[in-house]
Amino acid sequence: MSDQLHTLLAAFNGERLLADLDALGAIGLEPGAGLQRMAYSAADMMARRWVLTQMQALGLDASIDAAGNVIGYLPGREPLPALALGSHTDSVPGGGKYDGALGVLGALACVRTLQAQGATLRHPLLVLNFAAEEATTAASPTGSLAFIGKLTRSLLDGPAWNSRTTAELLADAGFDIDAMLALRPPLPIAAFLELHIEQGEHLATANIPIGVVEGIVGIRRYYVTFVGQANHAGTTGMARRRDALVMAAPFITTVRDVAVTHGIVGTVGRVEVQPGAPNVIPGRVLLDVELRGMDVAVLAAAEAALEADATARGGRFVRGHSMLPVPADPNLMAAIARACMTLNLPSLTLPSGAGHDAMNLAEICPYAMIFVPSQGGVSHAPEEFTAAEDCITGARVLLATLLELDAM
Repeated sequence: MSDQLHTLLAAFNGERLLADLDALGAIGLEPGAGLQRMAYSAADMMARRWVLTQMQALGLDASIDAAGNVIGYLPGREPLPALALGSHTDSVPGGGKYDGALGVLGALACVRTLQAQGATLRHPLLVLNFAAEEATTAASPTGSLAFIGKLTRSLLDGPAWNSRTTAELLADAGFDIDAMLALRPPLPIAAFLELHIEQGEHLATANIPIGVVEGIVGIRRYYVTFVGQANHAGTTGMARRRDALVMAAPFITTVRDVAVTHGIVGTVGRVEVQPGAPNVIPGRVLLDVELRGMDVAVLAAAEAALEADATARGGRFVRGHSMLPVPADPNLMAAIARACMTLNLPSLTLPSGAGHDAMNLAEICPYAMIFVPSQGGVSHAPEEFTAAEDCITGARVLLATLLELDAM
């Protein structure tokens, strides 16, 4: 361990990080119902202004851009592309206080440590608190899409969490959509690091403190329809029935079996039974199906298996939205692994099953993510919890990795 890293780690204020998590976690909290900091709500904007104040108190040149992103800038010693750290502070309805917030506050903890020791990086440093990462608007992750110049007006026509369009939500919050669509990265970025809770059970089950994320999974969605014959439930004998739900039921279990066989995850997230009355045999069943995995070939094989099964059962299989896997940068992953070795911490390489702002930043720079354990694998719920020690450890790894990258 270098003398500089040893000095910085000794000065790292873990208690302040935990106090910041508590302070931010109180904004938009409804007791018993979790966080209600949905994108561009009053509570969300209050949290952004709180983060802005913290950045300014640390001496960062900080502002909120046209998309609601809170951006802090710390100059470096050399005219190099910036290193960037961050995540988001908006929440799902009924969310927990760690998702996203740990990545933002962990980044601020790194800056606080550097500033306390008078240490200056070679690279400039950006601390980023992206807006609307959670899927509470049709344009999410809105802030990071706008940041990289990829937000489109058509995305804003879709619905937001308040049953209005995303454009109306933004207008109500005082945002200029034309200015938002015109955003571009404020300066070249050499690398982006995002600290985040795992939102899964792998680290907690293995009792390993750090996850090195190999990439963000690809997502494929499908719409599957089974058509039978609606008829009177009391007068139609069982032998004469063409029950669409009975046709669909084996396919639903097939989704699980195919996912297990291929080592991925598969979900039937919506089942709509029509006409939906207790005295009418289902005449039509609509299913929303999703597959997630890191390997495109595996996803394709699983998709083919599902299509064949649905077709064989008389269903109609339609492909919907798809997103390719986004691999993390191997050099940045190696830097995280070296930081863990320096700190004598075991780590586990694993994929992210959830989307993150990092997948958008990957379009303009290399990225990597650091995961810390989620107790019980719970996230997006009031019960979401990451132990204090794990929060501090993750932020210390973030600091050590930042120094690794600054020296590269």
